[in-house]
Parts: sequence; C-alpha cells; structure tokens
Amino acid sequence: MDKKKFIFVLSHSTEKPIEVIGLMKIALNMKAFDDSVALDFFLIGGGVQLAKKGIAESISMEMEGQKIVVADMLNTLIDDFKVKFYVCHAFMPAFGISKDDLIRNTEVKASSFLGELLLEGYQPFQLNI
Repeated sequence: MDKKKFIFVLSHSTEKPIEVIGLMKIALNMKAFDDSVALDFFLIGGGVQLAKKGIAESISMEMEGQKIVVADMLNTLIDDFKVKFYVCHAFMPAFGISKDDLIRNTEVKASSFLGELLLEGYQPFQLNI
C-alpha cells in the first residue's frame, strides 16, 4: 500500500486564526493516529506570516472553553512529529519577512514546489472557514 501523503495549504494566519487552528488540529490528529503519514504545510499568501518568529505566539482563540495558542500546536507539529513548513518566497517581501526571520523546520520554496508535491502524489488539504 502506498504511503499516505498530504500537503496542508495555508493561505491565512493572523487574519483567520480559526483556519490556522482548524488545519493544525486536523494535522495533529492525523499524526497522532498514524505517525507514518507524510504530512507537511505549504504557506502561501498571508499564510507565510505563520513562519515568522513570534507570530504564532500572537495567534489564539477560545475553543471549547479553553484558550488555544497556535505556537503550542506549531511546536508539537515540529518537535514531536517533524512536520516541515514550506514558505512561498514570492510572498515573503509583502509581509516583511526575510530568511533570518523564519522559525525552525521551515524551507523557502517557489510556488512551483507545491505543484511538484502534488505530482508526487501529495493530497492537498485546505479549509475555507
């Protein structure tokens, strides 16, 4: 059986925290159920802000009576599950982000890299909440 491969495409960050939290919750659950699944994030548009140091700490919301902080979820994805965050370089200048600003476990890539992943069999996953 082929290995399951998913690329979570995130085009929002600070302006739509529910999408960030929703995608990260799904990713965390998938990895918790099956750590062998290949699962990474591709940050494009406003989503590139998530890769900037300090931004994830500023994104939170209350869900089910508790405060959810994106930084906590991000750290679990990176530290426990070794999830990579690919950052579309074309959008970095629009948000004042340089390579020195990036969190750990990120790679700067062209948007064509997303196409490469899709051709390799990665299934795209995106929320529009």
